[in-house]
Amino acid sequence: MVLAQPLWLALLLLVPLPWLLLRRKGYVGYSDVRLAKTIGASGLLHLIPIVLLSLGFAALSIALARPQNVQVISTQTIKARDIIVAVDKSGSMGAHFEGTIPPRQTGNSELDKEFPTRPKKKDANGIEEDQHRRLDAAQAAVLNFIRDRHSAGAGDRVGVILFDFMPYYSWPLTHDLKMIYRKIEFADEGLGGGTNFGEYKPGPIDFAADHFDELGQSVTKVLIMVTDGEDRLSPGTMQRLQDLLNSKGIKLYVIGVGETMAQRDVDILRLAESVGGKSFRVENAKDLDECFRSIDELERSAVQIETSQKREEMFMAFAMAAVMLLVLGVIGEALVLNQ
Repeated sequence: MVLAQPLWLALLLLVPLPWLLLRRKGYVGYSDVRLAKTIGASGLLHLIPIVLLSLGFAALSIALARPQNVQVISTQTIKARDIIVAVDKSGSMGAHFEGTIPPRQTGNSELDKEFPTRPKKKDANGIEEDQHRRLDAAQAAVLNFIRDRHSAGAGDRVGVILFDFMPYYSWPLTHDLKMIYRKIEFADEGLGGGTNFGEYKPGPIDFAADHFDELGQSVTKVLIMVTDGEDRLSPGTMQRLQDLLNSKGIKLYVIGVGETMAQRDVDILRLAESVGGKSFRVENAKDLDECFRSIDELERSAVQIETSQKREEMFMAFAMAAVMLLVLGVIGEALVLNQ
């Protein structure tokens, strides 16, 4: 069962209301001490309508969340890889990029029809903002990568993680590369704080490993990290991330952006090399082409995808249960108070 509108579950916060509203009702105001003999039995009766009202609120919130029974009618098996792209959005990615930003590839594909090139941003005074940041170079490289996957029709599933001090999902693994392209198009909206590769858990590698475990289907798992590399990894963290990548069978590719990565001695590059991964330069078109070819050479594995499904609405059953429980709760409370 899935929920089409899960935000309505917030109504579950109303469940304590019957207890708060009705807990003081009952024997307040009685002055005859002989009534104390029936306090135990009446207290139990008073509890029943509260329970019914609480269950009614719970059923109502579930009904409004639109529970659906999903039935997969048919599936298709294809050969594919699971690829997660982790884009660094830390504050240092806003620094001026001294290299050459990869030219934005264009063509006549569906991506060009649905997502034309965005106009340059302007500040409050109408002056075009500098779009020569490290993040702009990273964005251009990832957009070209998604376009390459889309044009190749390789069937790869791609997901996007954005990270600074903490990682967070932009979009989970999917075959819908048009959605991934849209998410990357707006990845330059705002910058975060510092960079954390995993010195403090979770880092982007921890996040990606968990996501592969949760939604991954292919045996071949690839993590592409686009970053300026401005973070240090202690020996203990380096060993932990090496063990994680090796145990999960995740292949790490690092696409470097900025002067720090040009030094070729930063910790994230040493991590990639230590687990048999590769590193590339974002401003080097030859490097990026080699990155794409390296991924294409990786083995594909069988992945099942749903081609059609049927959703059966279960709203009415929960709505009727909610009405019945709420009505019974109100009647029960009225009867208890009249005793």
